Amino acid sequence: MDVLIIYQFCTFGGVERAVLNRARTLKKHGLEVTISVGYLRDFGALRSFQDYIRAHELDDRLSAFLIAEDSFPDPADYDLVLNIDTPQIFKRTRTAKNIYVECHTPYIENRQYLQTVPKNTRGIIVPSESFRALIESEFPHLPPVFVLPNPVSDEFFNIQPFSKFDFFSKHPIAYFARLDKLKNFAEAVKVFELLSSSDEIMFLVIGNGAEDKLNSFEEKGLLGKTLFRDRLDFDLAPALVDLVRRHRGIFISPSKGESFGLSAAEFISGGVPVMLSDIPAHRELVNHDERFLYPLGEIKTAQARITDLMENWETMHGLMTSYSAKFKGDAFINAWKKLAASGVE
Repeated sequence: MDVLIIYQFCTFGGVERAVLNRARTLKKHGLEVTISVGYLRDFGALRSFQDYIRAHELDDRLSAFLIAEDSFPDPADYDLVLNIDTPQIFKRTRTAKNIYVECHTPYIENRQYLQTVPKNTRGIIVPSESFRALIESEFPHLPPVFVLPNPVSDEFFNIQPFSKFDFFSKHPIAYFARLDKLKNFAEAVKVFELLSSSDEIMFLVIGNGAEDKLNSFEEKGLLGKTLFRDRLDFDLAPALVDLVRRHRGIFISPSKGESFGLSAAEFISGGVPVMLSDIPAHRELVNHDERFLYPLGEIKTAQARITDLMENWETMHGLMTSYSAKFKGDAFINAWKKLAASGVE
């Protein structure tokens, strides 16, 4: 089966990681699927995406390229076409009989395009049941909505340490996401401040613009125990998870909205305990276990629960290993087979 995925920009974000995880999972399960990913713009991540493809020997089943204005791919050349949050191409695909629209964006303003989905769209694809319920409540007249859950590739479950050397003498609290209002970075910083008096804790902040926060962290007295990084190549995400795990750390996401929560799922798959805002997508990830959730805005609750996770780290690590079973690929493969069957005339 030949599949075309179109996405408006290539970044170091969750959509790109989801596509890479899909390709590896399809290969692992022996499905003969070739995926071509066409981007409208490159925001500096395309080379890293292509490097990952080569490094993991996915060249025969996954390729990525920029779509030129005068050479738009012909949907008829593919068995299945998946448009991920890219309404700019609706006019170019209005006659295609094999096209689905994938909605991954947690930003409500960015998914208003669902009001104008062309009539030839065979269905809407979302990554979680909670997100399906959300968009069906927001847009009651959509085509059929399919859930295609994000898999997590084996490299997160079977992380091999890149060295036996421990880099830090403290336990890291890791934030790995955009530093904006929806991802709620400001609340993460408030939690950091509550935890900063502990000599056993440090903070990792990874996301575009992280290094711009140096001055504000210095003003809050957090700079001396925080490591910043603006971007992380796709190949280094498992190493980050391993680094946090080997130092008995915690992953934190205070996000106000998620369509799935792939970063959290990858840390969970690596056995790293998580502290997540209590929103529908996050509840799905941790099987509604309140020990890994806190109500938005209740930063003292987040502080107390992180402290509990630290004190009971081995037990919580074991729970993460148990909860991660649903990310190993079976659910994705079953959903993919149903989707592929529905997309064939």
